[in-house]
Amino acid sequence: MRNTYSVQELMESLNYSTLDELLKDQKRDFTKLFGFNPETPIELELKFQSMSEMIDAYNELKFNTKFNALYKLQHHAYKDFTLVVSGQETLFDYLGSNEPNLLTLSRITGVDFDVYFEQSYTGTQFTGKVVNGELLARQCLVEVNDVIPALTLGLLNQIGKTTEEFDLLLTRIIPFKSNTIL
Repeated sequence: MRNTYSVQELMESLNYSTLDELLKDQKRDFTKLFGFNPETPIELELKFQSMSEMIDAYNELKFNTKFNALYKLQHHAYKDFTLVVSGQETLFDYLGSNEPNLLTLSRITGVDFDVYFEQSYTGTQFTGKVVNGELLARQCLVEVNDVIPALTLGLLNQIGKTTEEFDLLLTRIIPFKSNTIL
């Protein structure tokens, strides 16, 4: 058994011809199994090197009407130099090709920052570094449990909408086996 899969390889192993079909089926299974629809929009944490960089980014996000229409913003409750940004449906919406986005923020302000996302319920994590408006050192790790795969796969729609989006975020699917505790 392989250690990791791309989303395309996952689709093939589960006999899906399209990603849209996989996302819809898994979201339906999640809702059926757990009795609620997953939350949207999702939240990201932006970690800055200094207070002045965080304030510059905060002011741009808060007072630039293009950003203000897209994002809700707050200071992190206990992490220094960290903002919490919400308002978008997918991780790729924050960091992808449609502008303005958080990469645009970095280019406008000249501020670099770390991006962190941890999905509620699953522990799926994304980490990345935005430098001069470019997304570097990125990875998205999706751990899929063999007992309840719908727990993780049902929330894949919060990462991206196309295989290209998943690939650009360097998404890897990591299957793991659970141990029974008696």
